[in-house]
Amino acid sequence: MSNPDRKPDGPIIVRKYGGSSLADIPRLREVARDLRAARDEGQHLVVVVSAMGDQTDQLVRLARQANPEPPRRELDMLLTVGERISMSLLCMALAAKGVPAISLTGSQVGIITDASHNDARIREVRAYRVREALAAGQVVVVAGFQGYCDQTREITTLGRGGSDTTAVALAHALGAERCEILKDVPGVMTADPKLLPAARRLERLTYDEMGAIAAAGCGVVHPRAVAYAARERVPLYIGSSFAAGPGTTISEFATADLPPPAVLRALVLTVARDQARLALGGPPAAAAALTDLARRATASGPLTAEWHTSGETWRWEGWGSEDQLGPAAVAAGGRDDPPETALQVAWQTGLAIVTLAGRRPECWSSALQPLRQILATHGQGDAPLRSDGDAVRILVQQASLTDLLPALHDLLVRD
Repeated sequence: MSNPDRKPDGPIIVRKYGGSSLADIPRLREVARDLRAARDEGQHLVVVVSAMGDQTDQLVRLARQANPEPPRRELDMLLTVGERISMSLLCMALAAKGVPAISLTGSQVGIITDASHNDARIREVRAYRVREALAAGQVVVVAGFQGYCDQTREITTLGRGGSDTTAVALAHALGAERCEILKDVPGVMTADPKLLPAARRLERLTYDEMGAIAAAGCGVVHPRAVAYAARERVPLYIGSSFAAGPGTTISEFATADLPPPAVLRALVLTVARDQARLALGGPPAAAAALTDLARRATASGPLTAEWHTSGETWRWEGWGSEDQLGPAAVAAGGRDDPPETALQVAWQTGLAIVTLAGRRPECWSSALQPLRQILATHGQGDAPLRSDGDAVRILVQQASLTDLLPALHDLLVRD
């Protein structure tokens, strides 16, 4: 049974658990144990869950076996199943430990979205049933990633990482003391500790810093969730669901008086493997074909891309995963255009994108000199760079990562 001496008047805390934290039944039981302890301390808990393990990826694969381009509405109906499984099983595990709990879908919670399928935006959070359940002493377990469009009366999903946004939106609507994003790492790290054992935990970050890190592909918190938290000033905590620890806190604290750094001061280093480069060129008469191929390349998600002109030649270049760029590369190479509209196609694989994100330097051109020296030392002196706001992206040979990553991390990543 639950602790009869439970404190009744603690704060509302929203916790979000990722897929790796809920990967199997033993992990679900561990999460239930932790939630019981927090509830016994008096916390009023709202728990947002992702699908277990890689279940969402499995569902996407099933969908594409049925139809390579599944209807967006039906894909939403399918993908919401994963979070519903998680929420129901977690409530069962809580009940086994004597904790009263109720599971609610996004529509039952009152997550009201626009009409977009697969990438909806939250318009309103009503949360009436959440408040009622909390008042009744229940732990509320919410299926993340999903909502309901009251205009079309359809179920929607919020896109990849949408459970983070669900948690932040609920924390704001409920006036929660904080929103906790619990992962399989002890906080926001300077790099993936699986790649770089020397990676360090960052103790605290501003919303702007966390936004830059999320946009760089850190993967700990979705950029849209960070933007929501910054706009509504929702305090965030990023920590491990596997072990207690100080984690990383994200809030608003004064950095305005700090001048822009003269050299590159990266907070994190991220790596995307199995990347490719597709470069297309052609005369002005080929502009329509170039635009169509570029649109096709970006249709399946964001990538690093750039348009530019050189004399009479129009050029487009994109960096992204081989799976993402591959179809456009095949289509470009298979064209049989007359000479006046013929395209130049360059396709390169076996690459990786390394991103260094942090505070924007005073001058990018001078700040990049130490980076260029490190790249040259490791045989990547010709690697193309793209500086954008608070981050710089480098396209390197994947085979160079073993020696290159420790050097970049040790010399350019600073707490």
